[in-house]
Amino acid sequence: MTLFTELSFETVAEECHAGMPLFILVPDDVVQTLQPEGTFVVQALLNGSLDAGRRTIKPWGDGRWFMEFTKVHCGKAGIAEGGRVAVTLRPVPETPKALLAALATANLTARWEALTKARRRALSEAVFAAKRPETAQARIEKIVTQLTHA
Repeated sequence: MTLFTELSFETVAEECHAGMPLFILVPDDVVQTLQPEGTFVVQALLNGSLDAGRRTIKPWGDGRWFMEFTKVHCGKAGIAEGGRVAVTLRPVPETPKALLAALATANLTARWEALTKARRRALSEAVFAAKRPETAQARIEKIVTQLTHA
């Protein structure tokens, strides 16, 4: 993915199936700037004020890319199906600093890098998703243990 500081665009929130999260299509020019190699994560702001947190940009399968937003996010940002939405994307680290430090201390950096990008992302997102520092640390310790015995 190309390094970027911030990208903004406007689009329409859509619903693919009733009861599912709303989605937005990421414009082609934004995708070309990001040059994604596969699913990836960014920080998203909606309508300039709501921080929707870490959101995944995914390929649709037909050359288009999209992001999902829960109806809770959309409600807080005042977005309804068919409504216009201003989206700002910001880069986020791929791996938590504390996890990288723990891997280096345990001499597991090479094993980490040998994992598939998707597996590294899944493990990293589990750490990022922790609400408490204690939970993040426990998840880091579990990853270190798994790689030690791999």
